[in-house]
Amino acid sequence: MELDEMKSLWADLSVQVEKQDKIQKEILLQITKQKFRNKLDGIRIPEIIGSLVCIGYAMYLLSHFSELELWYNQIFALISVLIMIVLPVSSLTAIRHMRRLRLDLHPPKVLLQKFTDSKIRFLKSQHYAIIFGAILMFTMLPPYAELTGSDSVSDPLFWIIFIPTGPVLMYVLSRWVLKKYKKVIASSEKMLQEME
Repeated sequence: MELDEMKSLWADLSVQVEKQDKIQKEILLQITKQKFRNKLDGIRIPEIIGSLVCIGYAMYLLSHFSELELWYNQIFALISVLIMIVLPVSSLTAIRHMRRLRLDLHPPKVLLQKFTDSKIRFLKSQHYAIIFGAILMFTMLPPYAELTGSDSVSDPLFWIIFIPTGPVLMYVLSRWVLKKYKKVIASSEKMLQEME
């Protein structure tokens, strides 16, 4: 075999190896993108379900708004509707920003920075959800009681039991959900860090 033939074969082999390496990197990137999105679905799907519940109850309150006779129940209903629309929208928007990261477009450092910004936005929306969820817990009961004809809200025993237990249960549940969400976000962030 002559030297020129060996050089030619070596060059062809190098080109094939480079092509193979490029294909493997593209496949790995596609797998990483899919895993990244699947991870974030652990947050997105529960938030979508919760948003549908909120929107459904907001629509219920709006459709029965004319049946509310007490002025303060009308105010409570409007506050409840506003909270049940704004919170899901802010949460789903923050999740969309995390999921829309283009892993193939940016270098890993830029991806991590964008993910961190989106993560902070999402966690802030969750902290606001805890605060406004507590407000919602108290503003949605009187209109609901008036619409259903329930006298439980006017019963002092209800408030004696509800005021200490309601916020505590909500706080415990919210912290548990937030802990689960942080775990999903941390594992998603770790995937991005491994790309470096």
